[in-house]
Amino acid sequence: MSERISLSLSPIGHWAVVVLAAAAVVSLTLWPYRKRLRDSTDRRKYLVVGLRMVAVLLALLACVRPSVLIMQRVKQQVSLIFLVDSSTSMKINDEANNRSRWEMARRALDRSQEVLGDTSTDPDSGLAVKFYRFDRELHPGLPSDDMTEPDGLQTTLGASLLEAVRRESGAPIASVVVMSDGASNGGVAPLTAAQNLRAQGVPITAVGFGSAAAGAGSRDIAVTGVQAPEAIFVKNEMEVRGALRVRGYAGQEVEVELRAEGFGQPVARTTVQVPADSEVVTTPPMRFAPQTAGEQLLTVQVASREGELIDSNNSFSTFVSVLPGGLNVLHLQGPGTIWEGKFVTRALDASREIQANLNVILGPGRGGQPAIPDEAFAPGSHDVYILGDVPAEFLSPNQQRLLARAVQAGAGLIMLGGRDSFGDGGWGASPLAEVLPTIMRSGDGQIEPDDGLQVVPNPQALDNYVLQLGPTQAETASTWEQLPPIPGASRLGRPKQSAVVWAQTPDREPLMVAQDGRGRVIAFGGETWPWYRASEASQEAHRKFWRQTILWLAHQEDQGQSRVELRLDRRRVAIGGAVELSALARDDQDQPIPDARYQALVRPPGGAAAVPVDLFVQDERARGTYAASGDPGIYGVEVIATDANGNEIGRATSRFLVFQDDLELENPAANIALLQQLSELTGGQFLRPEQLDRYLDDLDPESFSRVETQVEYRLWDNWPFLICFVGTLGVEWFVRKRMGWV
Repeated sequence: MSERISLSLSPIGHWAVVVLAAAAVVSLTLWPYRKRLRDSTDRRKYLVVGLRMVAVLLALLACVRPSVLIMQRVKQQVSLIFLVDSSTSMKINDEANNRSRWEMARRALDRSQEVLGDTSTDPDSGLAVKFYRFDRELHPGLPSDDMTEPDGLQTTLGASLLEAVRRESGAPIASVVVMSDGASNGGVAPLTAAQNLRAQGVPITAVGFGSAAAGAGSRDIAVTGVQAPEAIFVKNEMEVRGALRVRGYAGQEVEVELRAEGFGQPVARTTVQVPADSEVVTTPPMRFAPQTAGEQLLTVQVASREGELIDSNNSFSTFVSVLPGGLNVLHLQGPGTIWEGKFVTRALDASREIQANLNVILGPGRGGQPAIPDEAFAPGSHDVYILGDVPAEFLSPNQQRLLARAVQAGAGLIMLGGRDSFGDGGWGASPLAEVLPTIMRSGDGQIEPDDGLQVVPNPQALDNYVLQLGPTQAETASTWEQLPPIPGASRLGRPKQSAVVWAQTPDREPLMVAQDGRGRVIAFGGETWPWYRASEASQEAHRKFWRQTILWLAHQEDQGQSRVELRLDRRRVAIGGAVELSALARDDQDQPIPDARYQALVRPPGGAAAVPVDLFVQDERARGTYAASGDPGIYGVEVIATDANGNEIGRATSRFLVFQDDLELENPAANIALLQQLSELTGGQFLRPEQLDRYLDDLDPESFSRVETQVEYRLWDNWPFLICFVGTLGVEWFVRKRMGWV
């Protein structure tokens, strides 16, 4: 240790002011003694004046605040910080001999410990070696022996650099040795952190692993998304598409599977031809019709291919809500007019619980093949059938029998009028005559008044579910009166004894006849397309009529039970994201219950305790947010609605998937350029793994550990100075008293 000593003065004001003040003080001090000094012969008078002047000089010395500065060059222990990347991108095998980046980093780390030896534990070496792992967070210590592969799903390189330097800020830092592939996908930008370290004088020694060509030259198939409806009704068929990112397999075919929870085998398969000019591919639609209500977990999956860099991203899962009460409707439309089939389909498409399949039949088929396959009439294939101006001969005798049996087994049927329908279409002599509600005969004919035909509901049927187009009977009757007339109608024939006439012509001929049995049937002699085209009000009535008709035919009319609807804004959410919940309780009239209260619980996987979610009513719906911060897995949601008295209205459940978004594998290329920038920006070095040994051998801790520190000793701001000043004044007073000057 060497020392340099210097004196420092810090006057309380400008030097000129201090000098003038000192002269004034000295003059004013000597002036009172001038007469006594001249008249007295006591030699002690000089001692008194001398002591007084010493006290004055001490006071003046305090005004210039003198200090002794001693510069000392001392040796301090210096830190060498190792940061080892433990994120999943380090397990990519793109090093020599197909080794992983992690394996090469572990080897380089082991050699570094051999080179450093006992330096980290020897206090006389002057070098303190500190080890950290980093991924999403900074972890102290070396990787454990049982850590065969890195498992960090995110890299925050910039934040880890700043945090490591902060933890070791008590001593000079020789360098921060970063052993990484340069990937960084979160936290502070690495270059921003490097600028901060440069300001602190901390260099970065970057040791790079991996290849920058791993992205372009690698082979990988990733399923990046699933396109599926949020909700669908039971037995309704949905289309599911997968979004793929395919790299390294241009021009090849990729087989894709659709898997559904509860099924041991894939429920659908398709093949994708990978284009040569794009890595992004969307699969053709894969079709699947769930058979039970509930939350259906769907997974689009691609089998691992030879040479694929990563196979953990070969599947993607999501949930689809399968709602009870879904209805499958087959609408067979004859060649007479396309308008009825077109507008009925539009009306039914507005009801998501109904899936209408329109088939226009132009003839009875050719070459012995029917116009529509027999499977369409198999038991359970459809819930409701619509026959729109289809002559009987367009269906084979076997299909007519199958359709009659389907109705007898519980399927619904409505036959619409037309020139080739009912008796004029030959249906009176078909097997379907047994289930239709009227007795038809060939030649029944048509009703075609010049000004059209008004549909007049039977007054006793205005409270019937199908005919209820308004909230009250009076409004329902008014709505029917305002509907435009239809062009004409088929004569239905005489109603059967078990049938009920719901509507008639102004001349009181039956126009709509229904029969309620195991399979419900409606005979309607006209077509409804004029209602759809006339006005918005009549279009709404048309839509409501058809929805209620299908629900009644399928025995699905409202049963008067309250229900709770639960919606999730997403069915997949990454850890750290949020799921928006909304709930709505409805009464038996399908109207929101205004004073309903809601309680929501989210149940994490693994039997963890349920987490309550606060719901706030906004625009009739109760809304809340759940922050996904737990473990990955399938989470359950339950919402319970109660009325103002605390009585339960109903409850609804749903599920969603929380996943760990592996940002590390989106781009497998090593970012060597970033590591070089970090080292250059901070005045450090960029090394390949084999160069690390020589760097550590050449490292001289002395060049970092010798530092100069300045120690200041204030001569005026201490107890000895105060004692000296007070003591001088005390002695001076004592002498003056002995001389009789006091």
